[in-house]
Amino acid sequence: MMEYFSQAVLDALLDHIAVLDKEGNIIAINKAWVNFSIENGGDLQRTGIGNNYLIVCSQEVRAGILQVLTGGLDHFNYEYPCHSTNQFRWFLLRVTSIKLNQDNGAVVSHVNITDRKLTEIQLERNEQLYRHIAENSTDLISLHTLDGKYTYVSPNYLSLLGYSANEMVEKSPWDFIHEEDIQKMKSIHENMDKTDEIKTITYRFRCKNGNYIWIESKYKQVLSPDKVSDEIICVSRDVTKNRQKLIELEEEKKLLKKTVYTDSLTGIFNRRYFNRQFKKAYQQFSKENISFSLLVIDIDYFKQYNDSYGHKKGDECLIRVADTLARGVRKNDIVCRIGGEEFCAILPNTNKEEAISLAERLCKNVQELKIPHSKSNVSSFVTVSIGVATANSSGNSIHMEQEKLFLLADQALYKSKKRGRNQVNFYD
Repeated sequence: MMEYFSQAVLDALLDHIAVLDKEGNIIAINKAWVNFSIENGGDLQRTGIGNNYLIVCSQEVRAGILQVLTGGLDHFNYEYPCHSTNQFRWFLLRVTSIKLNQDNGAVVSHVNITDRKLTEIQLERNEQLYRHIAENSTDLISLHTLDGKYTYVSPNYLSLLGYSANEMVEKSPWDFIHEEDIQKMKSIHENMDKTDEIKTITYRFRCKNGNYIWIESKYKQVLSPDKVSDEIICVSRDVTKNRQKLIELEEEKKLLKKTVYTDSLTGIFNRRYFNRQFKKAYQQFSKENISFSLLVIDIDYFKQYNDSYGHKKGDECLIRVADTLARGVRKNDIVCRIGGEEFCAILPNTNKEEAISLAERLCKNVQELKIPHSKSNVSSFVTVSIGVATANSSGNSIHMEQEKLFLLADQALYKSKKRGRNQVNFYD
C-alpha cells in the first residue's frame, strides 16, 4: 500500500522525475518521465527502470550527479536545450540528495523552463539593443537613482565631457553642475514621479577641462529592469551653440531696442521712448492713482548759439546739456530728447513741490556747466527754461487727459520764457 502511495505521488507531479540509487541506477520513474520519453522518441530501454542513468548523461551532468550520490553536493542544477522539430525548449535538470535504506540516492527531475528562458533571451536582446543604441547615440544617455546619483553613463560622456564612466558612476550631478543651476535641477528631482511626463531642463555642466557647456536634458522616472527599484533615465545633448545663438539674439534685441529708443546724438532716450513711457505713467495714474510730474525743458536762445558757434559746437552743447539733465535726475526718472533743443523728464510718484525743486536744481546744473553763450540775453553761459505739470488726484486733475497734461507743462515752459528764461514755472 505504501509503495502504491509513493508511486501515486510521483505520477501526480508534472515534472519528469526519476529516482536513482547510489550506483546511479533508475529505481523509479513517474508518468511524466515515461510520456515525455515516448512523445519525443526516447528509449525507455536506456532511461527506464533498471537502467543506469549515468550512462546516458553528458560528462558534465554525470560528474554532478556523482557528487550528489557520493555526498559531495546536496544538489546539482544544470540547464540544457531540448529543441524539437517544431519548437524551442529548455529544461532544468535538478538532482537532489535523498536517503534510501541508509544508502545515498538522488531524485532527478527535468523542469520545463522554456517560457522563462525565452523571456530571458528577449530581455537580453533588448538590453543589447538598448546598450547598442546608448553606446552609438550622439546624445548623452545616463541612468540615475532617485536622489540623482549616476548608475550608468554612455561612452560619449568621455568624448564630449572628458569623464570616464568610473569618474561619474556613484557621483552626484551636483558635483558637475554650475552652482547657479543646482537649485532648479534639485527641484526637478524633488518633483519627479512615475507619470509618463517627460521633463526638460537646460543647465550648465562643467567639463573635465574646467569649461562649462550648456546641456539640455530630458528626464523620466521609470521602473528598473529588476522591477523592484525606480530609477531616472536621462537623455541629454550639448546645446551650447543654440544657447549662444539665443544669447546673441537677446543681445541684438537689446541693441535694437536701444537703437529704437535712443537719441543718436546725445545717447539719452528719444521721443519714441518718451511717448511710450508717458503713456505708461498716465495709465498708472488713471488706474492706480499713482501721481507723477512732467518737465518740459528748452535750451535758451539755442538758435542764436548755433548761428554764432556753428552746428558742431551746437551738437557738443546738446550732448553736454543732455548728459547733465540725465545725471541730475533720480534713479527712476526718465529724461528724453523730444526734438531739437527740447527735452522732457518724466518724474514718477512726484508731487508739485518735489518736481519744482528738482527742476530748479537742473537749471542750476546746466548753468554751472559754464558753456559760453555770448548771444544769450539772460546769461553769458548756456541756460535752460523749464515748465512743470503734475498729475494727481486733487481737484479735477484726476480727469485730466494725457495730451492736456503735456500742454499744461508746455504752457508753463512758455511762461518761463516769457518771464525772462533760465527759470522754472508751474502751470496755474
